[in-house]
Amino acid sequence: MLWEPALSRRLVAAVVLMVLSAAPASAATTVFATSVFATSGNTANAGDGLGAADTLFARIGNASRAGEVIYSFADALSGASLQFTTVAGGGPAPTVFISIGEIIAGVAVYSAETSFAGGVGVFTFDFTARCALISAAGCSLVRVRTVGGAFRLDGISGVGAAPEPAAWALMVMGFGAVAWRLKRQRRSKPAFTIA
Repeated sequence: MLWEPALSRRLVAAVVLMVLSAAPASAATTVFATSVFATSGNTANAGDGLGAADTLFARIGNASRAGEVIYSFADALSGASLQFTTVAGGGPAPTVFISIGEIIAGVAVYSAETSFAGGVGVFTFDFTARCALISAAGCSLVRVRTVGGAFRLDGISGVGAAPEPAAWALMVMGFGAVAWRLKRQRRSKPAFTIA
């Protein structure tokens, strides 16, 4: 096989340029709940709590009856940091209980609950340690339960994994190396000759 120095230098230069231009970035991206896994008690419009805040809201519970909604994420939350956006209305602020979970061997398993006085605004909670106790692969369920009032959930989001630029550069380099190798193998095969 012949070594092609010009092609090798160009390939190395391209890889170095990709790696150097890959600015440091967070390995996380915002993901939104994609479906309602289950509801119980007094709930209404649970699906309106999915996705980004858009003024449509899910009502979970009221002053006389508790409610519970379990939201599911298509991909497991990697950082398990959750953000809840709420809107005004619905009477007294309830006590809201939140836990994170995963389906393990066909059973939904949840972490210990965190509680707060539900009100209006944006609430952020870090469930990283609690999720790690349940599943090393991440958690894809979030349970929201209320007592003593109506909780109006406008949107729920979490943190999911996203490849860093350096990982993308290595992946592109790998694909390039495979393509280059296949091209060289095709060139080095002898052509058929008919005598």
